[in-house]
Amino acid sequence: MNGPAPALREQRFVFGEVAHTYDRQRPSYPSQFIDAVLAFAGLDQDATTPVAEVGAGTGKASALFAARAIPLTCLEPSPAMAAIARRNLAAFHDAAVQETSFEDWQPTAHTYGLLFAAQSWHWVSPEVRYVKACRALRPHGTLAVFWNVMVSRGGAALERDLNIAYGDLAQGKGRPGRAERVEANDWVLGEMEASGLFEPGPATVLREPWLCTYETESWLQLLSTHSDHRMLDEDTRAGLLDRIRAAVDANGGRVEVGYVTVGYLARTRERPGERNDA
Repeated sequence: MNGPAPALREQRFVFGEVAHTYDRQRPSYPSQFIDAVLAFAGLDQDATTPVAEVGAGTGKASALFAARAIPLTCLEPSPAMAAIARRNLAAFHDAAVQETSFEDWQPTAHTYGLLFAAQSWHWVSPEVRYVKACRALRPHGTLAVFWNVMVSRGGAALERDLNIAYGDLAQGKGRPGRAERVEANDWVLGEMEASGLFEPGPATVLREPWLCTYETESWLQLLSTHSDHRMLDEDTRAGLLDRIRAAVDANGGRVEVGYVTVGYLARTRERPGERNDA
């Protein structure tokens, strides 16, 4: 195998290369999880307070929030992803997509009651993410960041065969297609606390387990949208997907994935001299 390709592309922007496949195959989020985020933010009965999203992608999470009839601003830097998000949100008149990164966004200070990031917060510059979020949020506004964490991929036999399929690509921290620990993104807890920008005490952690089953071709298409797979050179990726296809077909032609949607939520503190400008 040739191994990973040189990082000539910026990894956080490769999703736009397969925007339509991303929209078809990436999973959504449990409805009750979205309700819990809005309840924490005090917006479950409030359809007037603006909400912002960081890294909307094709609108997987956006549509779930927009369906609650809240004013929603979605930030997405990829033109291809933003175009699909606009299509998916066309029925929601209070939802708008801005083609920009969070780093380049210029929000009005202290406007939003909730700022959320679904599957995207790790791509935001660490120097920017908390300071800018707190500037955009009202005092006591909520920052909510969450991910679908893949914690299992079928039974032991399929997991074994998938590990064989990945071979030396499966070595090390960043191996493609890995099943992860449910605590994989607990680094957010330390960052929130260290920032000093949020109310005292640990951030709130929400966890919602659920299952999703993929047939062989759907599984391969899903993997083709993962940034670690996209960063492989074409020959390596094609060979890998062929081996994965054989492994899945040999184990019944389907992969039952165990997901846990894990969210980290904190409210901003009101600092001296700050006021609600909204």
